[in-house]
Amino acid sequence: MNDRMVPIAIIYSRSEAMVVASLLDAAGILVHVGGYNHNSVSVCQVALGGYRLTVPEFQHGDASRVIASTPGFGENCFSYALQRAVVKVMILWALIFGLPMSIAMIISAEGSPLPVLLMPLSMLTIPVNPQGHSDYFLSLLDEA
Repeated sequence: MNDRMVPIAIIYSRSEAMVVASLLDAAGILVHVGGYNHNSVSVCQVALGGYRLTVPEFQHGDASRVIASTPGFGENCFSYALQRAVVKVMILWALIFGLPMSIAMIISAEGSPLPVLLMPLSMLTIPVNPQGHSDYFLSLLDEA
């Protein structure tokens, strides 16, 4: 029996990583979530390499079966809620920053219009966590 830890998944969403880890733990499979504490460091898990879920090598087949039999596994769905939230933040940011700056530019006769013209570009600095697809390393070979 080999108890070496092998990767079962690299997941870029903290919530998905915790759900998969809990799913495996509930099935009696030992699981380690690497990078669990990175959430407090950065909002971009893609840059940090995601959360690396590892299981013992002797439980890899069981873990693969548990994950593959989960309802909804393999369905790729884009979160439109995240997209709507980003648009709302950009509109709010434009109202908080752009509107007062535009009013100040109109009132001030000496003001340069450059900051107002660059305002749409500066909205690109709003940090957004990209949605990456998780990588699963499943072994679904039937062992006879």
